[in-house]
Amino acid sequence: MLEAAINRILNLAKPNVDIYNDSVYSDKPLHRIDAELYAEPLPVHTLTSIVDYITNGTDDSDGCTDINRRFVIHVIEYNRVTLTRELSIDKRREQLLYATDDTQAFPYGRYLDVESFIIAMQAHFLQDDTTAALVKLVSSVTDSNSVQQTDNGLSQLVTAKTGIITCNTVEVPNPVLLRPICTFPEVIQPERSFVFRLRGGDNGVSAALFEADGNAWKTQAIQNIREWLNKAIPDEMKDDVIILA
Repeated sequence: MLEAAINRILNLAKPNVDIYNDSVYSDKPLHRIDAELYAEPLPVHTLTSIVDYITNGTDDSDGCTDINRRFVIHVIEYNRVTLTRELSIDKRREQLLYATDDTQAFPYGRYLDVESFIIAMQAHFLQDDTTAALVKLVSSVTDSNSVQQTDNGLSQLVTAKTGIITCNTVEVPNPVLLRPICTFPEVIQPERSFVFRLRGGDNGVSAALFEADGNAWKTQAIQNIREWLNKAIPDEMKDDVIILA
């Protein structure tokens, strides 16, 4: 109890600062107090929110705006973008908005049963002729013995229904080009390359998609975000906004 009281008194005392060999020493840790106040960033989930914040003059009232410090939009990743101001006198960047896209991804690299695969294809991809063809093929495969093990790494042969009784052998081409929903909804979703595979087994036919572009789509998504922002920001305000991507 006595020791705690003594330590409390010592902590309340002013720090002693001395200089030895041109170096400054203190017997207590010192914390610098910023010259400016900083607000907590607002979490958002669209790029439109960032543009609205800038164009509507949000938080510009009551002398909150420093007209000498421009906005900085930093496209960190395909699903993360921040809005900050240029460096303050404290050499800090005040983060105003933090935008994230929480779109769930297709379960790549996993074999799914026919029903799960069809649902996932419709939920996670922009629909076009390629997705329609894959869904039609998977839904028409007969049974676990219909997937032929003729696979040269580029294509497979499968037996698919063409009517109530007859069946045809169909070649599955690879790679396939699809547009997964993988970044902010405002921008163009990058086209990506996938390897499509079918296989049979005791539990029936299953299908899978394997990523085949080495994650190059992430760079393309970042550039698509940049292009969208550059078009969305009014021309008269572009000198006040820096986009880093």
